[in-house]
Amino acid sequence: MEKSPNYDLILAQIGCKNTKSRKVIIEVLEKSDIPLSAEEIFLRVKDSGASTNLSTVYRTLDLMENKGLLEKCVMSDGRARYQLILEGHKHHITCTSCHKSVSINICPLENLERDVGNKTDFNITGHRLELYGLCPKCRKKE
Repeated sequence: MEKSPNYDLILAQIGCKNTKSRKVIIEVLEKSDIPLSAEEIFLRVKDSGASTNLSTVYRTLDLMENKGLLEKCVMSDGRARYQLILEGHKHHITCTSCHKSVSINICPLENLERDVGNKTDFNITGHRLELYGLCPKCRKKE
């Protein structure tokens, strides 16, 4: 049985006050396999029975991004989406037609990051990779 993260500990480690809204937002993000928009997070929080408002979701996401707990990416549809980075970063490929996003379980940039770091003497602390294309369902439509 997979052990769920201790949300109280996660918030304490990043120096954040422990609130019900913050815990439920972390829980929603932790359960998602894909990055979510603030609106999607808000709707999932509401569906869980928790009480919060959209402005609290935005403030919490901003705080958690600044503390390094979330990664924010702006997708091809112009909407920002967020993903929790408890166990390292993740990459996704997103359909440019329906905006479906699928996680990629490998990091194709690890070797490049190491080589660039060695050649430039930089201590590289992260990277972003966004892949776009047409999913199989949208390809069939065309």
